[in-house]
Amino acid sequence: MIKQLKEQIMRLLPELISLKKLPEDQYTHMKYPKLIPLMHFGVEQYELDGFGHLFMMHTTTKMGMELFTLSFMPTTCVKLPYLLIDAMSMKKKQCVFVEYYGCDMESLFDERLKEVYEIYQHLPDYQEKENWYIKEREPYSLIKTGEHTELIEMAVASVKAYLSSVEDAEVDLAYKEKLETFRERMIVEGNPSSKTLSMLLGEEGAVEFMKNAIMPLT
Repeated sequence: MIKQLKEQIMRLLPELISLKKLPEDQYTHMKYPKLIPLMHFGVEQYELDGFGHLFMMHTTTKMGMELFTLSFMPTTCVKLPYLLIDAMSMKKKQCVFVEYYGCDMESLFDERLKEVYEIYQHLPDYQEKENWYIKEREPYSLIKTGEHTELIEMAVASVKAYLSSVEDAEVDLAYKEKLETFRERMIVEGNPSSKTLSMLLGEEGAVEFMKNAIMPLT
């Protein structure tokens, strides 16, 4: 599923928005442990015209689990929710999280996102463990499991609706402070990748990774 999802996203992106791939850096190829790796992390970063930053990470493991993460950070302060997509595949189990975070910002441009929710809300919900950030999600987030074809369609439709909204959404510079506050909570209170990133990069390295790669604001 992960390979198909990534391929479809990569075909879709240039159709929706002008983008520039950023140069490789210390995060592009990572592995853990370093001597006999059980996990490999491939990171790509893009600048999206008129929107901001896109972080993309493909994780493979010796156990057969694959993960794919997309973090859409509206660094231009365009009034769209912060979008985080996480996809997981392991044997016959797969799930996709389309997570929208409004970060306490009012009047977000999200009608198209709600339309996608209405189409895919019937898919089976993935049962998560309780955590603080779950309550911070917008109600049209999609946390789903089920058949991989529909999950891929859901993720692709979400990205299409999201980036198609950039041109029509207003810019509000006050959004930056709210994004910074939310990012700080993700660092201090924890996020789904906290343990893995701390194991891979150390606690200070994980904070820098969040600020410089996953959720940059400059």
